[in-house]
Amino acid sequence: MKNILLTGASGFLGSALAHHWVRAGYKVSVLLRPESAAARIVDLMNNIQLYRCSGDDEVLSAIGKVAPDYIVHTACSYGRAGENLIHIFDANVRFGLLLLEGASRLDKQVTFLNTGTILDSSVSSYAMTKNSFSNLGSLQARWGDRGVQFINVALQHMYGPGDDKSKFTTYVIGSCIDNVERLRLTSGIQERDFIYVEDVVSAYDVILSNVSSFACAEEIEVGYGDAVSVKSFVELVHSMTASKTLLEFGAVPCRANEAMLLVADISRLRSLGWTPTISLKVGVQKIIDKDYVI
Repeated sequence: MKNILLTGASGFLGSALAHHWVRAGYKVSVLLRPESAAARIVDLMNNIQLYRCSGDDEVLSAIGKVAPDYIVHTACSYGRAGENLIHIFDANVRFGLLLLEGASRLDKQVTFLNTGTILDSSVSSYAMTKNSFSNLGSLQARWGDRGVQFINVALQHMYGPGDDKSKFTTYVIGSCIDNVERLRLTSGIQERDFIYVEDVVSAYDVILSNVSSFACAEEIEVGYGDAVSVKSFVELVHSMTASKTLLEFGAVPCRANEAMLLVADISRLRSLGWTPTISLKVGVQKIIDKDYVI
């Protein structure tokens, strides 16, 4: 039985992983901040061990009690709610380093599966801090504690039912379903790799089941493996929802340093027997069916 310590279970990906691993019969322990809402996992309370930790000592103590074989780190701060840089740094760098410290104190081999980003560090404080931690974790695994294996997941644009309404995919779908008067957008020529949350969960499963094939520090890309223009995505949603919303492409400038093409190389995952199963059209329909009534 896999013994997993999970962070970020109050969020979209973390809660999906928690539900999947509980169904699979794994031992799942969850770290949450005292103020974090547990609504996404309230139905799992009898099947998980929950630790609410407010300080370093409590985090380290929880790790010692759980003695996990795997630490799966999905907690982060995007900075979308007005968080200052100190808060973003604490969530995206310092907390991860604390988890690594706790893992290094265990007298056993631990695999640390980190949820990274494909964004360039120059794009935002979120990207800068996420990449900083990924680099530090990799460095520690290579030159520090050899008891901790560090696998960084370079995750593409994940989407699915129940995701935060501020996310681009859910924002576009909600706007089209609500028939807002107009939707101001960039030119939409940027190409993105959209991957459905169930495919992300299955990718994490495959990685955990094959950690022996990974180096002490390694990065693996997770995505659908195909690039779709933002404009094509928006037009697909607009058509599927029969929306009356006016699409104003070009009304908003692209962000500074925005990448025009982001797509995963999933050959490594395919070599482990994984393949994505949910197409973009099917995934969008699942969101419409589960989150909205048209």
